[in-house]
Amino acid sequence: MGVIGAIKRGFGVATKSMGLVLILFVFNLIGNVASIPFASVTPTTSVTPQLTVAAVIFSILYILVSIFFQGASLGLVRDLIKEGKLKLQSLVSYGLKYYIRLLLLGLLIILIILIVALIAGLVVAATAPFNNPVITAIAIIIAISIAVITGLMYFIPFTLAPYALISEEIGVIESMKRSLRVAKNPFSRVFLLLLLFLLLLLISLVIGFILGFVIGLIAAALPGVAGRVLMAVATSIINSYLGIVMMASFMTYYLALAGKEKVVAEKVF
Repeated sequence: MGVIGAIKRGFGVATKSMGLVLILFVFNLIGNVASIPFASVTPTTSVTPQLTVAAVIFSILYILVSIFFQGASLGLVRDLIKEGKLKLQSLVSYGLKYYIRLLLLGLLIILIILIVALIAGLVVAATAPFNNPVITAIAIIIAISIAVITGLMYFIPFTLAPYALISEEIGVIESMKRSLRVAKNPFSRVFLLLLLFLLLLLISLVIGFILGFVIGLIAAALPGVAGRVLMAVATSIINSYLGIVMMASFMTYYLALAGKEKVVAEKVF
């Protein structure tokens, strides 16, 4: 299945998953409404240490809970794609089952990104004592090259790791290895995967802009708090639906690629 086919399937799966979309809407709405006090801070507002600490704690808790819903959603989307059934009763069990693995996967990928960023930063920093624009420019080019190469070779393929982990019921390291094999064999698949992400991002931006513009006009006519609540509701609806579209598109694409890998392996052996 190609990129466009995966996106079409993604919208189809999301439309059949309105129960899941509703659950994610409630979660996102709670998060958006709870974040209104932090979003209301303006440049003229004095930010207290208590507000900063509260914002950090809220962000960490929201991310940690989001991982639960990510695992639950991916498990349910997998079932719907593979079996044609949305098993909402499995939401909690899936969220708990995949939580630790998804958390470790995220932390490991972040660690790798930090290491690459550190190496690139050290390359540039090492040229500072020379105080030579040419040497610095060369170092910047090298640093950018490191980022681009590692992005194409590892970070873009790693976007499939959660889908490998859940669709094939494997561990963290194996899911990363599996995503690298599936996404880079042949290497042109990396660019198709990037295209899939960019198209989904573009679709999300267009839909978000159009609906956001309309809702924004309505919210502007309402009192301050009511307008922000309306925007929170609208944002939660859009993000919940498009989130399932994106998950289903990537899951469909991964399963199609993994299926091709399986066929090739069967032919070889």
